[in-house]
Amino acid sequence: MNDDGATGLDGLLAWTQARYVARTAATPLRPTAARLDEAHGAILARAVTSPYDEPVADAAAHDGYAVCGEGPWHLAELAPDVALSQHYAMRVRRLQILPGHTDAVLPVDRGVVHTENDAQILTARDPLTDLPEPSARPDFGTGIIERGAIRTAGTELVHAHSTITAATLALAAAAGLDTLEVVTPPTVGTLILGSTLLTSGPPREGRVRDALGVTIPALIGSLGARANPALRAPDTRELLLREIDDSTADMLITTGSTSPGGSDDPEDTETNILRAVLRDIGAHWLIDGISMTPGAQTLLVRLPDGRLLLGLPGQPTAALAGLLTLGAPLIAGLRGELTHSARTPSSSVPTHAILAEPAPLPDYDDDTVLCPVRLTDQLTDRLHNADGKHPSAHPLPSDGPAELGGWASAEAIAVIPPGSGNPGDVVVLLDPLGRPADG
Repeated sequence: MNDDGATGLDGLLAWTQARYVARTAATPLRPTAARLDEAHGAILARAVTSPYDEPVADAAAHDGYAVCGEGPWHLAELAPDVALSQHYAMRVRRLQILPGHTDAVLPVDRGVVHTENDAQILTARDPLTDLPEPSARPDFGTGIIERGAIRTAGTELVHAHSTITAATLALAAAAGLDTLEVVTPPTVGTLILGSTLLTSGPPREGRVRDALGVTIPALIGSLGARANPALRAPDTRELLLREIDDSTADMLITTGSTSPGGSDDPEDTETNILRAVLRDIGAHWLIDGISMTPGAQTLLVRLPDGRLLLGLPGQPTAALAGLLTLGAPLIAGLRGELTHSARTPSSSVPTHAILAEPAPLPDYDDDTVLCPVRLTDQLTDRLHNADGKHPSAHPLPSDGPAELGGWASAEAIAVIPPGSGNPGDVVVLLDPLGRPADG
């Protein structure tokens, strides 16, 4: 039992444990049929299969002439449903469906065409002399790809649980498909708690600018979810409860009011509003804090209707750390990326790096530190990196507005476990969206 009476895990979770809980808590949404123009980036719920035999009828194996009977042949232009007659031929392209009564396809370089009495006459070359020979003809059936020889209807083209790429869409369109069966992309709503935050302009009159209302939907959208614009959540229990209940999003993200401290006074809205609402509705706690710096006061609960709510601290760098830690595995789970190892391709960030300078110190000795870094390769940084296998990671300072300067310039996020963080230590990297760098 945690401190506010909701059922869940006791105490702070280690960073790796929290990632695991998020990964297993989010399950794929129901499959749905999506038009090709809206399916890009989604996960296939069902394999893409060929809707017909390929070719759908006998087709030409190469450019040339479809011939019937013995030569020479009169060249003709036929409608698609008209069959060849004896001693007639038609020009065809590779994979073109052949007219009925085609005996063979003569390669284009094995035939000679001349005009005779305003008619074009095709004569095959003799295989020995290479000269036109009226009695020469290709063997019966040569140059013909029989129906279904390439693949039969129902053959798998792209396996289930793959991420739909531009090439997937091109293949589906070429196959004549109009829709694909996909895992429904999750819709994520963001609620910004805090009545004193500014929504435009610079900080003024003792109030700070909201740094997360634009940031969270942008990052969530980049992970493949449909992110609703952030909403300002009311600062009372009743109105916040109504906001959560009225939301149709598959997952909710809140900012602020995640601290476990404070009193139980209903008027103490600054520290207790979110936790009070979650307690009132009987939310099930999955994560109530993570042993990490920054972002320790990050929480994850399952609402009574089964949806997930990710509570992020209000401080921007702490919120980013919590979002990168839990957001990527949560969205991946809802999208179905974790089913059968389906993964959305991420950036070219390497999997590991070697610290070139000391990392920031953790708030507590057992904290994992999430540190924005700049990367240099080992060839240009031999002073710090004698390993020769991994790039060097240079921790970036926590400067700029709201201490976000380093995060804004990061090429990767170094995950520094407890007891590590010295120059020469090998660290795991996340990409700037919080995805495993080997994704």
